[in-house]
Amino acid sequence: MRLRITVLCLIIFFLVGCSADNPTRHNTYAPLTSISVNGTYDVMADGTVNQYTAIGNFSGQFTRDITDEVSWSMQNTAIAEVSNIEGSEGLVTANSPGETIVEASFDGIFAGAAVIVSDAELTGLAITPQDAELSIGLTLQYTATGTFSDNSTQDVSIPATWVSSDTSVATIDAAGLAKAVEFGTTTISGAWQGLEASANLLVIGNILKSIIITPEEATIAKGTTVQFIADGEYSDGSVEEDITDMVDWQSADQGIGAVNANGLATGVAPGRTEISALFEVDGDTIEAVADLTVTGAVIEFIVITPEESRIKEGENQQFTAKGIFSDNSEQDITELANWLTTDNRVGTISNTSGSRGLFAAVARGTTSVKASFGGVTGLPALITVE
Repeated sequence: MRLRITVLCLIIFFLVGCSADNPTRHNTYAPLTSISVNGTYDVMADGTVNQYTAIGNFSGQFTRDITDEVSWSMQNTAIAEVSNIEGSEGLVTANSPGETIVEASFDGIFAGAAVIVSDAELTGLAITPQDAELSIGLTLQYTATGTFSDNSTQDVSIPATWVSSDTSVATIDAAGLAKAVEFGTTTISGAWQGLEASANLLVIGNILKSIIITPEEATIAKGTTVQFIADGEYSDGSVEEDITDMVDWQSADQGIGAVNANGLATGVAPGRTEISALFEVDGDTIEAVADLTVTGAVIEFIVITPEESRIKEGENQQFTAKGIFSDNSEQDITELANWLTTDNRVGTISNTSGSRGLFAAVARGTTSVKASFGGVTGLPALITVE
């Protein structure tokens, strides 16, 4: 009888273990607990588009972009529509002036954000970059920026119509992505709502031969991130400083480490995976591979820098947060931490991606700045506004 009970317990343990700890599952170790939704613009003009993103909070341990995983919906489609099409998830298109709500849902968790469409009219159009050089086989993203009658500006690259004056030199797609074909010069033009702007593009003869990924090996704790950079090596022996945004990033195992289109990898579960950067030139695919190891280390301390600072009214101070983990490793978690200040009357601190930890002084006084991540809050830093 004891033998039967022992065997039965082992079978149950095996089955539970396989279903709960399988590292190939998308996210087993920290369930999604909340979602926040934000748009690129607070107000969008009629006929334009606005990219909304969904950031998932996983049990307070870490956050990551889940824009392409949630289900998007719009309360009033007469005012605006939202895309669920692969590659454009969360992209809102304005149909008429008014206000409505865009919603994101995943596994029974919902979040929403306001969509405000104005009746502002286009008064100016500009294209960037104005003068660019591009090696054969590479791509370059052009941006069309519209200026409107309410003095607002907005990216109108998607609704704009794009044309290359010489497609044998470079082509350009409907979203403003140009591709160098052959040595020479061409003019890139963008037009929308009766206005047009143009820019010059010079295609040089160098051809991409290989890709170099930095770092070649990376080790991070679960829930943290590492930025991979791709450099291009060309036929003349030169190395382009950065083609990170041009390559296609892939992870061999998204259940261990997920990587976004900009090369930012997030540790999902303990294990090892490969991060690849791929680029297609004349039908051939050039590839480089880096190793990513995700550990099960947990954060124990957070150190904020600078510990004490003084600035004047109207100035900014960038704070950084360093995480100390249970395996004695250290990582910059500035972009992962949740920042707060104890007195918003003295100054505010950003939790917006790309500017997290940036303190903006409002009025004279002294306040404390705190950073929290994974259930741990670091010792506060003191800042005085003079």
